[in-house]
Amino acid sequence: MKKFLVLLTVLLVFSAFADEFEDYKNQDTSGFKSSKDEWYSYKEETERSFEMYKDVMEKEFAQYKNDIAKVWDDIVVSDNYTWVEYLNNYKIRKIVNYDKGEIKIDVVGFQNMPDFTPVVKDILNEDSATAFYRDPVSSNTEKKIKELVPNVVTDKVKSDPVVQKLYSDKPMTDTQVNSLAKKLTDGAGYATSKNEKTGQTVYTMTVKLPEDIYKKGAESVKPHVQTYAKTFQLDPALVMAVIFTESRFNPMAKSYVPAYGLMQIVPKSAGLDATKYLEGSERVLAPSYLYNPENNVKIGAAYFYLLYYKYFKGVNNDMSRLYCSIAAYNTGAGGVAYAFNKDANRSKYSVTAALGTINSMSSDQVYNYLKTNLRYEEARNYLVRVYGKISDYRE
Repeated sequence: MKKFLVLLTVLLVFSAFADEFEDYKNQDTSGFKSSKDEWYSYKEETERSFEMYKDVMEKEFAQYKNDIAKVWDDIVVSDNYTWVEYLNNYKIRKIVNYDKGEIKIDVVGFQNMPDFTPVVKDILNEDSATAFYRDPVSSNTEKKIKELVPNVVTDKVKSDPVVQKLYSDKPMTDTQVNSLAKKLTDGAGYATSKNEKTGQTVYTMTVKLPEDIYKKGAESVKPHVQTYAKTFQLDPALVMAVIFTESRFNPMAKSYVPAYGLMQIVPKSAGLDATKYLEGSERVLAPSYLYNPENNVKIGAAYFYLLYYKYFKGVNNDMSRLYCSIAAYNTGAGGVAYAFNKDANRSKYSVTAALGTINSMSSDQVYNYLKTNLRYEEARNYLVRVYGKISDYRE
């Protein structure tokens, strides 16, 4: 029954935009019109740009891991659910885990258990702009690609609180920060371990984040979601479900694919497709641009629009098209096509070649087929997780 209600609601939301969609269909092809020569020129230029982008990021990431390894036995870095930052020549490690809902601080190089209060205060006061420039991989990559890539799109990272907003809807005074920091350190758990590399003691503090972090995360991005869901004829609950699944509303989310921000935008795939549709030409999106929440949601929503209304427009059943689009957000349109074409004597990554098979199935059959036949387990789980979350964001 729950699945039926979600299905019905999604259909109603998508159909509500039927009149507006005709205008967007006309726009949909205009951004992709170019001569073959222009297309190859764009392709060659962007390929060179991304080779430089990738090379710079990989070198910065290798140096970063090397610096961590000089101090720590284990190399812990940020990912889509976890924000990790090192201070004091890598002797202090701050880990904010949005999936586990906890803050963990590791300190090495002290003779006795240190006072963690200053580090907690630093976490509470830190904003996204500071976090970005303290991250050597992102900030150094940004600096170098601005020099190397002529058409790179940058922006100012907003000075929005990273963790403080999970505790308060309004900016906190110094007195409030001091009081909260003391409360957190007093109620935290403490442990010690041995750093095998140096023989020094590692002191660890762990404290739980508030239980409603996902609600507060959703509230913080709600204006952007509402704006761009309407612009791109998407269900706002669908966009929220994608954000939750991609990042747990971690504003500093990243993977070293690379993918950045709330909707984990990959500059070489979603970034290129969305900018070509929005601006008429492919643009390289720098980390600073994608760490801006509004930019990130705009690009993510535009990319989903392209998946649903362009790449899978030949799928007749709206729900089947939605399932294919959700899966493709994770694994690409070609990855979805491969699931339907893998046993056939035809182009395995062609969506067109897959349409006959998709349209011969009911929406339930398409959903169950994708759950079983998508090439990668991550994509199979992704479809289930995103679709299962849509009903949670109806209100």
